[in-house]
Amino acid sequence: MSLLFSTPEGYGLLRFRGLLMALLATWLLPSVLALLALGAQKLLSSPSWGDGFLLLWATSYLLLMSPALSWLGLMLAAPLVAILMDRGWFGWIPALLLGLLCGGVTAYLMGHELAISFGAFLLLAMRAILGRLCPAAFATGA
Repeated sequence: MSLLFSTPEGYGLLRFRGLLMALLATWLLPSVLALLALGAQKLLSSPSWGDGFLLLWATSYLLLMSPALSWLGLMLAAPLVAILMDRGWFGWIPALLLGLLCGGVTAYLMGHELAISFGAFLLLAMRAILGRLCPAAFATGA
């Protein structure tokens, strides 16, 4: 595992279908997790427990709505991910920086700063999903 590098020509190992599967998983996974969290909160009646649980409830609803808000950042990032993987530069740090960059562009276009941190989180999640889908694309031999 390398913080900076991935396998050179790693996109050739992954192909377009693998990148598309990772994009879809990254796009929909927050909503699935939010549905599970909201179900557990509904069973436990947690919003009535106080401010901390109310914040958790609000965060769960934000994650539930995330596919409506995150598609732009993921579409901006997809070709750059393919280029970085092909060059062997899609480790954890480049994924974080690309997420901050795409989140920043999305925040500028949408007018909300929350997109910056959410973009970083999504690209790190996408890097983890890509690592699970095609481990050979990230085996640097180090």
